[in-house]
Amino acid sequence: MMSVVAAAGAVSLVELDAASAGQFMLSRPIVVGPLLGAAFGRPDVGLMVGIPLEFMSFDELPVGGHLPLNATIAAAAALLMTLGPWAVPLEAALPAGLGVGWVHQKLEEYQRQRRSLLCRVADERLLRGEEPPYLGLSALSLAGQAAATLLVLLGAAYALSPLLHRAWPLLPSFIQAGLRFGLSMAPWLACATLLRSLRPRP
Repeated sequence: MMSVVAAAGAVSLVELDAASAGQFMLSRPIVVGPLLGAAFGRPDVGLMVGIPLEFMSFDELPVGGHLPLNATIAAAAALLMTLGPWAVPLEAALPAGLGVGWVHQKLEEYQRQRRSLLCRVADERLLRGEEPPYLGLSALSLAGQAAATLLVLLGAAYALSPLLHRAWPLLPSFIQAGLRFGLSMAPWLACATLLRSLRPRP
């Protein structure tokens, strides 16, 4: 069984495919979810998380200046929390994972601003008639993106997971029941979102 650190590191590298390197569509919840679930011996849980989040984010792609909630990181965080050493119930891990995906989105916005500084360095070198260190600047940018993703996922696995694990039994029963109901409705909500995204547009 894969360790949490190794799994988080693998997801951090695959996530670069979303917009920074490759764009082979590997960084999708429907790919990462089942593979991560299988790495922990629970491909069924991976599918249960990956497919709904894929459908919900099908129409939300990081194009141009639009940067949506990172559904792949949300799926990975939810799986690391529920399949990791603290075994957070999936009905609590999934909404928490969506929160982690939102945090990653904000962090990625900051990363994009930082990358604009690297572009300025390249522009200054060109203005001086020098060849910019394209390879070095690209490697620095990709390393920063992967490190930020790894930090977010490890924070979810080793900080948020123990907190949720301890808090879950203390929650009122109606909140636990509401979260279970929300989890049961997730596939239906995902299908409705997918159908809406596929409808003809004027």
